Amino acid sequence: MNVEALQIIELDAARAPAPMVDHYIQLVRNSLAECTADTAEYANALLLKLEHLASHQRAHAIDSSQTQVYLAPWLTIPSPSLRDAA
Repeated sequence: MNVEALQIIELDAARAPAPMVDHYIQLVRNSLAECTADTAEYANALLLKLEHLASHQRAHAIDSSQTQVYLAPWLTIPSPSLRDAA
């Protein structure tokens, strides 16, 4: 892989969906062995950028054991009674 191909990947990854960014990460990783020294340096920097982009595109799982924090905890919403619903 050459620098031009890496630049194309970098430009396309900015607006690509997460599965495509994952594909680009694998593509760059697999091509590192056959790169020249300066191309490998650019590829390593691009990998950092792609991994950062991929991590920001994903929603992290929430821990349901933690209590929910509300912006106004003093406000309460009364649950409607069955008589009011009928």
